[in-house]
Amino acid sequence: MTEKKPTLYLIDASSYMYRAFYAMRQRLTAPDGTPTQAVYGFHQMLQKVLKDKRPERICVVYDPPGPTLRHAIYPDYKATRERMPEDLVVQVPLIKRMVDLLGIPSVEITGYEADDVIAALARKAVEAGMPVVIVSGDKDLHQLVREPHVIQWDPQRDEVFTGETVERKLGVRPEQVRDLLALMGDSSDNIPGVAGVGLKTAQNLLRQFGSLDQVLSRVEDIQSPALRKKIEEGKEAALLSRDLVTVREDAPVALEPDQCVVRPADTKALVEFFQSLGFRRFLDELAREAGDQALAAATEAPERRDRLVTDEKGLSLVLARIAEADVLSIDLETTSQDAMRADLVGVALCWKDHEAAYIPVGHTGEDAGQQIPPARTLDALRPLLEGDRPKKVGQNIKYEWVVLKRHGVELQGIDFDTMVASYLLDPGNPSHRLERIVAEHLGESKLRYSDVAGSGRNQIPFAQVPLEKAVDYACSDAETTYRLVPVLREKLQEAGLLDLMESLERPLIPVLARMEHKGIRIDAARLQELSKTLEEGLRKEEEVIHQIAGGPFNIQSPIQLRDVLFGKLQLPVIKKTKTGPSTDMSVLEELAALHPIAEHIVAYRSLAKLKNTYVDTLPKLIHPETGRIHTSYNQAVTATGRLSSSDPNLQNIPIRTEEGRRIREAFVPEEGCVLLAADYSQIELRIFAHYSGDERLVAAFSEGADIHRRTAAEMFGVPPHEVTPEMRRQAKTINFGIIYGMGPYGLAKQLRINQASAKAAIDRYFATYQGVKRWIEQVVEESRKRGYAETLLGRRRYLPELKSRNRNVRQQGERLAVNTTIQGTAADLIKKAMIDIDAAIRQEGLRTAMLLQVHDELVFEVPEDELDRVRTLVKDLMENVHPLSVPLVVDMGWGANWAEAHG
Repeated sequence: MTEKKPTLYLIDASSYMYRAFYAMRQRLTAPDGTPTQAVYGFHQMLQKVLKDKRPERICVVYDPPGPTLRHAIYPDYKATRERMPEDLVVQVPLIKRMVDLLGIPSVEITGYEADDVIAALARKAVEAGMPVVIVSGDKDLHQLVREPHVIQWDPQRDEVFTGETVERKLGVRPEQVRDLLALMGDSSDNIPGVAGVGLKTAQNLLRQFGSLDQVLSRVEDIQSPALRKKIEEGKEAALLSRDLVTVREDAPVALEPDQCVVRPADTKALVEFFQSLGFRRFLDELAREAGDQALAAATEAPERRDRLVTDEKGLSLVLARIAEADVLSIDLETTSQDAMRADLVGVALCWKDHEAAYIPVGHTGEDAGQQIPPARTLDALRPLLEGDRPKKVGQNIKYEWVVLKRHGVELQGIDFDTMVASYLLDPGNPSHRLERIVAEHLGESKLRYSDVAGSGRNQIPFAQVPLEKAVDYACSDAETTYRLVPVLREKLQEAGLLDLMESLERPLIPVLARMEHKGIRIDAARLQELSKTLEEGLRKEEEVIHQIAGGPFNIQSPIQLRDVLFGKLQLPVIKKTKTGPSTDMSVLEELAALHPIAEHIVAYRSLAKLKNTYVDTLPKLIHPETGRIHTSYNQAVTATGRLSSSDPNLQNIPIRTEEGRRIREAFVPEEGCVLLAADYSQIELRIFAHYSGDERLVAAFSEGADIHRRTAAEMFGVPPHEVTPEMRRQAKTINFGIIYGMGPYGLAKQLRINQASAKAAIDRYFATYQGVKRWIEQVVEESRKRGYAETLLGRRRYLPELKSRNRNVRQQGERLAVNTTIQGTAADLIKKAMIDIDAAIRQEGLRTAMLLQVHDELVFEVPEDELDRVRTLVKDLMENVHPLSVPLVVDMGWGANWAEAHG
């Protein structure tokens, strides 16, 4: 029997250095100020490879400095690439040292790119009967994939590239990848390709002819005269491009695959290295893996002094210590993640570095023992919690506010929220959980909830967690939060974001908490009637769909729907997924212009979504104690700064449909009150006009003109009274589309016109509003230089996409730069208005309550005798929230339900 050879893992170092550098939008630094985020991210990638795959053979391959063989062929090779950022340049030697200390073999050959060295090593390994995994996401390396001998794996996306996945991604087989790139070129490497040939054309040519050589030798068989001319004129460029993109397998690599064996790590030197960079998390992992108690002792943070408080004497001692403190970190352990339904299990407090206490009040486990009752505990803590001092800090402290309010305590003196701070520093990151923040900003690992309570089916309620574990976990949350505050505050200061935190996001926390706690009344009976109406509507749509399809089928089944649309009816495939043609809403909306069945399926899905998401669900969410529903406002989710809502999500109730209106009719006020809705009119377009400074746009808003009619008149060269509804519709679509970076393709889909007409419409728009085009170009360039887009109030969104080598990704970054500046500013302004209105209501002692924030609209429950005062107050504060070069206008309405108020 032939001995099975170990798999060789070849790591494309340069690719992951860049990705690690840009993945962390917030700059990480060592204690001496050296940037470290690329080192940190590269280590995480290496550990994933080592732990997930446990390779017996591995090698890290670096790009060499200076020119390569390709520069000799084509001096302009990679000439358009920006130089490596200085913050990354200084990290490259650190990464190389770390790889050496970990005992991982590496190679770098002057004049040969890493891709070529990887190809040469892969060839050697395959010849020796050794399987190869290329660790990279780079498309250039797709050409080396040869199953079963060579596959490609991207650990950051956990994506494996086989021949099938390469073909699904690029539309060609691995052996055709170099020809694809030769035809279409690659702007990131300044590879010319054939002028005028893009991805789709190149794919079609290779499907028809098989290879570049066949395309060039059979050029007369190309049916399109224009394309035939492009290929004839671009022959030399195509052959040059193929030379440039072809990965060389003849690089002079002395290293043999069998020599790529991991050596024992230099633990002592690694400890010193990680300590110098402040990577405490990696030190902890190193100590655990080594099982070395002495090493663990050397790398551990100072021991936390936790107190378990179970009697009055212990509580008095803790209260005395807290009374002397300036800052108090608070973390509640409860029975539910829903603050409006959570009962107290325990209170964790920290008032000093590495010193915390846990007061169990609702534990039910076998070791629960003596506990101070919840009411007694809160009464004792009340003077501290309801006073301005000490200042309160927490991780998502809005949750603590709502839970405490339900238990009769109103938390005052909120000074800092680590979740919100993390979000401001890195708004594009999908996670702002405490474990991640501690790892990133303190360099430590901490206990997770699943470590003490289990996960999945084995998870137990926190009330049943053994007290010893509960104390460790709860005190860890409070204490690490306490230590994070000065670290994050300093980073906010360095990033120019501290004022945004202190003037906007922090004061918004209690405003949102009050809104969540108050909730809004729902008329369940009205929704039950609407449910019956929607059920009948679904039945009718189903009948029509089945009639058009020629027989019944399960409309909710993607497989059966796919068979009907693309098999039976032969509709064109718009988009493919791993399992076949897509039937998602965007596809159906596009097909609706081609066939009535798609239009009815869109209507069916819309009705079903409304029924399932709102009409049938909202009554189930009515709180048994308050009789109201209580949405949660998420302050750290959207990258633009907008609030989102959940449980239920009120942002997606349709605005313009009759069904959406009827859902809003079920939102009602208390007896003796009305609902007041205040909605910013076209706030994003007004901000757009302010930023662009375009004279015509500014004048239109200043004069109170119908902006869409005025735009149509300017674009089509007709007087405003001659603007047709279709002209106004086009102008409105363009007005909003420009903000979101809509191009001819998107506009053509929206207006259902051809791309040439759409392009002409956009060109007319920019010719009319020349200041708009100038500003868009300016904001994109500024964002590219800074690395982030910035709102009027200083919010930042980091956009590594702007420096991507991929053209599509880069263009997406450009759209985000414009959209974030506009939409983020709108988000900031409505947040500031909410703070100002909340303060005024409280200062005047009004009984009015702010209930909802949905997009650009605020909804209030107003006693009838306060309506006149509140209307004036809200309109004045919203319209004067911040000076702009155009007026902000607020539309207001009020009535017996939200639909009436919304108008």
